[in-house]
Amino acid sequence: MKFLIYSFNYDWKSGGNQVLHDLGKILSQDYTTYVFGTTTVFESKAICVNIDKAKEIAIQDNVITIYPEVISGNPFNAKNVVRYVLYYPGWHAGDKEYSHNELIITYNNEYVKDTKYDNAFVLTVLNPKLNIMRNHNKKRNKIGLLVRKCKDFDYKMNLLNQYKHLLKLPVISIDDEINKCTDLRNLSKIYNIISLFISFDPYSYHSTMAALCGCTSVVIPSKEISNEEFYNVQKYGVAYGFENIDFAKLTYSKMIDHLKQMEQNTFTQCTKFVILVKSHFSKKL
Repeated sequence: MKFLIYSFNYDWKSGGNQVLHDLGKILSQDYTTYVFGTTTVFESKAICVNIDKAKEIAIQDNVITIYPEVISGNPFNAKNVVRYVLYYPGWHAGDKEYSHNELIITYNNEYVKDTKYDNAFVLTVLNPKLNIMRNHNKKRNKIGLLVRKCKDFDYKMNLLNQYKHLLKLPVISIDDEINKCTDLRNLSKIYNIISLFISFDPYSYHSTMAALCGCTSVVIPSKEISNEEFYNVQKYGVAYGFENIDFAKLTYSKMIDHLKQMEQNTFTQCTKFVILVKSHFSKKL
């Protein structure tokens, strides 16, 4: 069995892209794994291939092709397709429903809740970046605002305005800073001068990275996500709403150990994923 991942060129600025390349790195430890693109993550054994080679590989009986949800249809005409739902189907691009022949998995079951895929296997591939995102105890003189993937901008701006008395430092756009930074180490330096980090995107790992760098990290609540649902995923170190800042500070000490456990769980989930793939495509493989 081999794997082919529709991953694009490696881009540290894209969370979904990182997940695909990190998955390729893990799978490549035990299986021949190809990634569609010209670059991949450091120390990965995955083999980069162009579109012609990818199409040639995908039609082989023993190859499992993994498409993210942003890719419509089956552009490689692959024989065995896994659809990896990394965000709400159809939100960025791609289809809202998939071929009945595909194996559907998801990064977070929240993305497929109340759909026909709500029982999809959950594969949360996490590289917590603990060696880069650290608190260097610098002077903090900025507030950072991250919009990223925000479904209800006006609603969240109204919520934020209720706490404008807390915004006593200059506010900088984290989206702009990410675009300007050359790598995660430079971004870590930015986060180390930010006192309060505010995110409109409830699922961005940047909120966690900011907390690791010593920011008070706050996610502005979404209409459709309850406190319980948020903390089922986030757990520690990040406040869901300004009223939970004390909770975030109290649980900060648990965050690193929890992230290490999640990283370990990634390998366990990948093992289960491979077993699921073998079972699902058993007649073809």
